[in-house]
Amino acid sequence: MNMEKLFRDFEVQIKAERQKEIELDARELQRAEYARIQHLDRLAAQLGQELTVAVEGAQVYTGELQALGSGWIQMRSQTENVLIPQHALVWWEGGSRFSSVDAGSVKRQLTLGYALRALSSARLPVRIFHTSDSLTTEGTIERVGLDFIEVAVHGIEGNFRSKHILGYRMLSVSQIGAVCSAL
Repeated sequence: MNMEKLFRDFEVQIKAERQKEIELDARELQRAEYARIQHLDRLAAQLGQELTVAVEGAQVYTGELQALGSGWIQMRSQTENVLIPQHALVWWEGGSRFSSVDAGSVKRQLTLGYALRALSSARLPVRIFHTSDSLTTEGTIERVGLDFIEVAVHGIEGNFRSKHILGYRMLSVSQIGAVCSAL
């Protein structure tokens, strides 16, 4: 038996084993790094991208992701602006599969409560989709409490006046699936 050939074969085997270990380590490192990415980090990387988003209550919206806040996202479709509480987000698709950024670097500091207060201050007519039973409430957000909103119920088409208000409805913030306003 030729010892030189035996040693060479053995060295090739050792190199191949080391290469396999390096590749396995690299894959494991990649998995470990991916495991540290948070959902909002992936979503934050999609700002400005066209996404399709599903929320509790079976609503699906397609539009450009325009803002990310503390507990909410805001999208713009061809016909409306949509504010979606993070707790109601079921899934999303679109954008880039391989990108992520630190959500803290791009998200607005406004909480969901402050975003709802901004809508209230603007007196925008809104359609609110609830997270259950496909219920909706149409009207204007009058006031925002700690965990609820008060809505003056009226149609959202055309101009409204106090005589058009049908009543006032209290909604639990935890039951809001989406808040939509016309462009």
